[in-house]
Amino acid sequence: MGSIGINIDAPPGTRLSILLLCDDWPGHANTVHDHVNAFRRYSRHQVKTFNPVRMRESLALDLNEFDVVVIHYSLVLSNERHVSRDFRDKLRRFAGLKVQFMQDEYRWVDRATEASRDAGINVLFTAAQEPAAGQLYDQRLPGVRRVPTLTGYVPDNTQSLPLKPMGQRPIDVGYRGRDLPFWLGRLTQEKVWIAQRFLEHAAEYGLRCDIGWREKDRIYGTRWIEFLASCRATLGTESGASIADFDGSVERAVRAYFRAHPGAKYDEVHEAVLRPYEGNVVVNVISPRVFEAVSLGTGLVMFPGDYSGVVTPGEHYIVLEKDFSNMSEVVAKLRDDKLMAALNERAHDHIIKSGRWSYASFIAGFDQVIAEEVKVARAPSRALRHRLARAERSIRVPPIRVRIFGSVFAALSAATGSNFSKRAAKDPESVDKGFLAIRAALRDGGLRALLREGRRAGLALDRLLEEILELSLLRQAARGTLRTRDDFTLTLEFDGATKSLRFVSRLGQSRQPANGSLKTALDALRAGALDVIEWDHRAVGSLVRLQHPWLDVGIGADGLESFALLSQIGRRNPHALERVLTPMISGDQSRVGSIE
Repeated sequence: MGSIGINIDAPPGTRLSILLLCDDWPGHANTVHDHVNAFRRYSRHQVKTFNPVRMRESLALDLNEFDVVVIHYSLVLSNERHVSRDFRDKLRRFAGLKVQFMQDEYRWVDRATEASRDAGINVLFTAAQEPAAGQLYDQRLPGVRRVPTLTGYVPDNTQSLPLKPMGQRPIDVGYRGRDLPFWLGRLTQEKVWIAQRFLEHAAEYGLRCDIGWREKDRIYGTRWIEFLASCRATLGTESGASIADFDGSVERAVRAYFRAHPGAKYDEVHEAVLRPYEGNVVVNVISPRVFEAVSLGTGLVMFPGDYSGVVTPGEHYIVLEKDFSNMSEVVAKLRDDKLMAALNERAHDHIIKSGRWSYASFIAGFDQVIAEEVKVARAPSRALRHRLARAERSIRVPPIRVRIFGSVFAALSAATGSNFSKRAAKDPESVDKGFLAIRAALRDGGLRALLREGRRAGLALDRLLEEILELSLLRQAARGTLRTRDDFTLTLEFDGATKSLRFVSRLGQSRQPANGSLKTALDALRAGALDVIEWDHRAVGSLVRLQHPWLDVGIGADGLESFALLSQIGRRNPHALERVLTPMISGDQSRVGSIE
């Protein structure tokens, strides 16, 4: 896109004022913090940050104090919990340069690009290489300048650490992956497959491994650096996805298949649902974990791939074929200290010493793009409104009620042994939800019985409170007493074959008949035979925007709540769940969710 501005050209070397909108929540992975901090540390411009998450509005913030506004990838522009309507209005009205960094670009592509168009984004930094970038953005963001970038770079804090000799590393191969949704395609599943299959083979060769892929296995902060530095080698695959879900239809199709075939494995789902979509857009990039490993002198054992053109097979990493046919060869190389030392030295020279993939180099490129695009320099600004806005946020987020009840939950966590207080300290929204859930349970004997039964079963308190709250909202919506800022109706769906009970939100006040036999649903409920209970609010959005209290409550994952714990309680004590759900099933199944 052409450069913007209406007055005079900014003199070469002009120091511009940049606002970086980002989520600097302490619980994020190191890579997020490294990326955010790099702008302030290395840019020749004046960079200030502001976190809009969980703020409905800011009375103080004035974007016109700045020459450039940057939306960091830690914010999802289309998510109201991240960027409210008020902030999107501010962005829309802002006349300066608007820059956006994107990640996970293969999910809800249409919704994400619509938000970018609405905000008037001028420059997009994208990790998607061609032709994927063109497939995603040529038609959806016409005229927007695309700049290739990576999801992370060489972290500053690891470069100065002394390298631990190979003989002092107690783990031969260490790795942490993540189980990702099937609807993102075969590429995402490789993060788990490489872990599972390598672990299966490792015992045969007597390798000392510490490999995990479940959420409970994940390691964060300094513990992650210490872990990686204790490994002779780590595993790796390309990050990204091999399916782009433009409108959410792929996700919906997979979820529908799961309802009909609970516990289906990936290959089955791929053949039944995903095959027509596989490879429609392939976003395959290098993971920041590669940079971390190389900087710590940890060897790389990776599936073959492009890896954004950064590393070369055999030169910088040991190739592990995806069918594991060369496992013996890989193990032999891992045990060859001379070979590993040479491999690691080449990788270190190429990636670390060269400086090509440092955060300083990344920001130098960013500054160059800004210089090419901004042709007008505003008068120097002290950004007084920005200072006021930061003070405003410190007062309003978390709200006073959250601070008060945070103390209550700390005591509750100490008494119950749960980790709720730790989570609340990092995520104030969990306190809001917990407070509303407890208030709902105190007022409603049925919900109170579910909470009591869940605690007896040893279920996680924080997650149990979330499900209690969302069930409370669902019940109010079914009765027509839920006061929200969006009108919606509820329709009940029951699938007898899979014993799935589903409440579906629809925009507006048009009533829809229930799908499936209500009697069969009641019979399954009373027998403790409901396998799935869901609230699908995605047609309305990911939030229920309450009027009283004035609060946005997130529903499940992107608007889909699967009441996993309540289903467990129902199987354990059918009567407890029956008491709460029977009125919702046997009554009028299409009620307006907002009563004025």
